[in-house]
Formats: sequence, C-alpha cells, structure tokens
Amino acid sequence: MRMPLTSLLIEDAEGCERRMVMALDANALLVLNNTLVLFVILGLSGGFEKEPGMKKIMSVVGFVMLTALSGFGQSGAAFFRIIAPTNTKITAFDSQGYLSWTNAATAGVTCTVQRATTLAGPSNWVEYAQHVVTNATIALRVYDRNPPLGMELIPEGWFQMGDTFTEGYPEERPRHTVYVGAFYMDNTVVTKAKWDEVATWAAANGYDLTTGGALGKAASHPAHTLTWYRAVKWCNARSQKEGLTPCYTVSGSTYKSGYRLPTEAEWEKAARGGLSGKRFPWGNTINHNYADYYANSSAYTYDTSPYTTNTYHPTYNDGTMPYTSPVGAFAPNGYGLYDMAGNVWEWCWDWYASTYYSGSSVSDPRGPSSGSNHATRGGSWSASAFDCRAAVRGDSSPTYNVRNLGFRPVRKAQ
Repeated sequence: MRMPLTSLLIEDAEGCERRMVMALDANALLVLNNTLVLFVILGLSGGFEKEPGMKKIMSVVGFVMLTALSGFGQSGAAFFRIIAPTNTKITAFDSQGYLSWTNAATAGVTCTVQRATTLAGPSNWVEYAQHVVTNATIALRVYDRNPPLGMELIPEGWFQMGDTFTEGYPEERPRHTVYVGAFYMDNTVVTKAKWDEVATWAAANGYDLTTGGALGKAASHPAHTLTWYRAVKWCNARSQKEGLTPCYTVSGSTYKSGYRLPTEAEWEKAARGGLSGKRFPWGNTINHNYADYYANSSAYTYDTSPYTTNTYHPTYNDGTMPYTSPVGAFAPNGYGLYDMAGNVWEWCWDWYASTYYSGSSVSDPRGPSSGSNHATRGGSWSASAFDCRAAVRGDSSPTYNVRNLGFRPVRKAQ
C-alpha cells in the first residue's frame, strides 16, 4: 500500500540538516535509511483509513508521525508511530533514541508505540511499547545507537503479563498489567564460548568458576547444566571483568550497574517483543521454522508442524543429546532477541510462587521475598509447544543443573 504524503520534515539525529520535501511517497522513505532521521508527516491524504482498524483511530489522532532509523536490531530501517485516543504529535527524536510527543490529555492516557520495518503494507505495523502518560509531553527511549555489545535495549512500558487464552497452568493467571523499567538484555543466551571466556578470567581472579562449570554442545550453542548459583557468580565475574559494579552479594541482590538475571516480568516483557496478546514471541502458532522444540501437531492446535508424534528438531537431532541449536539460528523477535522460545530454559532472578500473580506488584515486580525454587522461562529443545508459550512459568531448585537449562543476563539501562 502506498501512502502519499503532502509534506515531510527531515532532520538528522544531531539536528544539523533540515529541508522540506514535497510530494514524497512512502516508498521513497526507504532510500534514506543510511542515516538516523526524523520523519514528520505534516499533511495526511487519508490513505491510512484503508488500514484495518485505523479509521476510528485516525479520526481521533488526526495525523500519524513516522520515525525511521538505520541499523535497528537486525533490520536496515525501522519506522515508529504513535497511536493514542487523544490528539498526538511527535515533536522530536534525539541522538540518544528518545522519541518525544505531545497529547491532548495531561494524564491517564495509554499511548501505543508501533514499529514497522517497511511501509509496504498495514501488516508491517506491530506493537512495540505501551506507555501511560502522566503529562502533556512525553519522552520514551525506543532506541539505543550504541547499546552494550551483544545486548538490546528493552524500552520501559506496560504490558499484559500472563496467560492470554486461559489455556495454561493456573500459576499463569490472573493475567495482569505490569510496568517494567528500561533495561538491556543479551540478544542470545550465554554460549559455551562466552561462558568459557568469562570463567577463564574468573578462575584467575578469585572466583570458584571454571570452564567445566557449564557444558555446551559446541562453542556457538547455549551453555547449560549449570546451577542458579553458578549463573549469578558468572554474572558478577563478567561485571568485574568489564569494570562494572557486581549486582550480587552473599546476602542478596544489590541491582547495581553490572550483569544480573532478569526478573520474570522483565523476561516476559522482553520475550513478547512488544506484541500484545500473542502466544509466542512472533504470533500464535509454532513450528520448527520458528524454534528448536519437541513438536507434535496432534497435541496442540497451535503446533503447525507436520509431525503427529513427538519429534525433536530434525536439523539438530544428531543422535547425541542435548539437541540444542546454535544461538541465533531462528529469526529474532521485535526487540532483536533470539531463542526466546525453545533451545534452553532460562534462569530468572525471582523466587518462584505459584500464587504470586494474585498479589504481584504492579511496577517492576521482583518475585516473592523467599522461596525454595527459582523461576525459569522459555521452554527448550525438549519442551512441547505448550511449554514454549511466552506465559509459561517454570521453576527449579537453585542447585539444579540439567542439559536443557541456561541463562541470559540483563543490565540496567544507562
């Protein structure tokens, strides 16, 4: 679908160049993706009204603003727009990745930031973040041009946490609204190569960690068979190796600048990749084109694999367990994260309680204050489609170590 624009303001990230372009259509915007730029539509031809569900929204918003940038995640360009129940106008997009806009209401309005990698059609727009505004001018960081190596920025915002379809375990309910602050997350689980790199440094700097403290099928495969305690020690060692303040002490978490395990809420927000109400990080169905898991289409209607009996991924079933896959073998989610379903389960920071959702904090929940098991998330190469859903909550003793369990660190956003 082509969306003719009557006028366009183009500004580079540093505000150094401004010029007006008349009668430029959406397809022409894509050639500009070598530079971080701000696109503001000053006029609207009504083309958006052909997009399903947009007519009502557009009658309230009145116009749509698009921001495009290069090098976002794994794509050559990304476009952003704001959907809100009140008049909304994008006013700035700075070099730090903050998207600013105004809205007619001063508080209590939920604005949805949507993202697209192309303007070719309406189906490319997906939810990226939800933000409840508290005043007439809002600034939300949606992009980081220089994130920590191998990490992605997960923007702050609200999301619906838990079982969307009332089909899962009781502990996945009630579905509830949660606010999570911005943070960085490794775009893959820790590989065996990365484990060995940090463990080698750690062993020479006072840690009781070794390269043998975790196993891995190959250097590019997930590190696995490691306890929760080893995972947090490794996070501390990586922090110190990189000159950061460790997050963990013997008595508990200090949440400083270094690496740590994600909370359950952080993990689920990141796994959903900005999508709302979906079963998996990419949508509502699963097969081996999306993830490394134990497929069986006769067990679940949303398993669209061709197998009617339990079947490991044929590419990675070489006869020697574990049947893990190299990290990044499948497409990333909307936040640029790989393997958020399948491959290996991932340790979380939280103590686990099956009834926690009934009394969970609304803002940045960190789990119960005590417990016997820690939460795990994501499913694995040996998990069914059911257990690879974004809402699934697992748990294990912190001393537990098996070949389908690894971890993925996070860091405080700068």
